[in-house]
Amino acid sequence: MRYFISQDMEGVGGLVSWSEGIQEQRELITGETCAAIEGIRSVDKEAAIVVADSHGHMQNLLLDRLPQDVQVVRGAPRPLCMVEGADATCDAALFIGYHAPAGTLHASMDHTFTTTIYEVLANGHAVGETELNMILLAHLGIPLIFGGGDEQYCKFSQEFFPHAVFVTTKWATGRYSQRTLMPEASRALIRDGAANATRQLMTRGRTTLADEQLQGTLQHDVLATSPSTWTVRFPTTSICDVATWIPGSLRSGGRELTYTSDEPVELYRFLMSCIVAGRYDKDL
Repeated sequence: MRYFISQDMEGVGGLVSWSEGIQEQRELITGETCAAIEGIRSVDKEAAIVVADSHGHMQNLLLDRLPQDVQVVRGAPRPLCMVEGADATCDAALFIGYHAPAGTLHASMDHTFTTTIYEVLANGHAVGETELNMILLAHLGIPLIFGGGDEQYCKFSQEFFPHAVFVTTKWATGRYSQRTLMPEASRALIRDGAANATRQLMTRGRTTLADEQLQGTLQHDVLATSPSTWTVRFPTTSICDVATWIPGSLRSGGRELTYTSDEPVELYRFLMSCIVAGRYDKDL
C-alpha cells in the first residue's frame, strides 16, 4: 500500500516554542517521522511512503536519517502546502507533530497555518490544519488513519476523525510551556500507533475507512458538503483589505473573508492566498 505522511513541528514531543534551536528541531522532527515509518513497515513490509516536510520553510527533515526508499516533498512555497505529494494513489494519510487551531486553550504553539490568520471555518465549523488538509484528501478518497501531537490537538481532531488513531506527545500549560514526553517515549507511542493504524487499514481496507470518515453530521458538513464555504478571520482589518483582492472572495466583515466553491483545491488555494496577504500587513 501507499502511505502519505505530513510532518509538522509544533506537536513534536520535546519542542515547546518556535525559538528552539534549528538543529534540535530537525533532530526531533526527523525522529518522529522515522518512528511513523517504522510503525507502518512493522505491519506492511512493502509499504511505499511519501513524506511532506510541512513546517516553516519545509526544509526540516534530515534526509540521511530516513529510509532511502521513501520520497520526500520539501521546500516552499508549494500549491498544496502541507499535503503536496498526496494523490489518488495514496491509501492512507498520517499526520505527525500536528497542533491545535489558533485560539485553543492550553495548546502547544496554537495557530492555523500562520499567525496572520485568527480563525478558519469550514461551512460554519471552526477547524484546524488537519481538517483543512483532510478536506482535500477526503475528496480523493484518502482516509486519515493516524495523528500525533499535543493533547489539545488530539482532543480537537478526534472529534472530526473518531476512527483514526491519535497519540499525545505532550500536555500544554500555556502556548510556550508544556509537560512533554522524552523523545524516545514519543517515538515509541508513534511507532505503536502507526502500526495499529496500519493494521486497521490492511484489515478493513481503504474504501471502508474513507467511507466511515464521512459518517456523522460534523464529518459530512466539513469534509463532504459541496459546494463548501470557507471563512477566514484575520487579526487585523488591514490584512483583510489585501486579501479582498483574491478573485471570487467576499468580504463578510471588517476582518472576515469568505469563499465558496465545489472544488477543494480551489478553496485551499484561496486559503494559501490569504496567508500570503498576511505578509503585507503593516503598521504605517
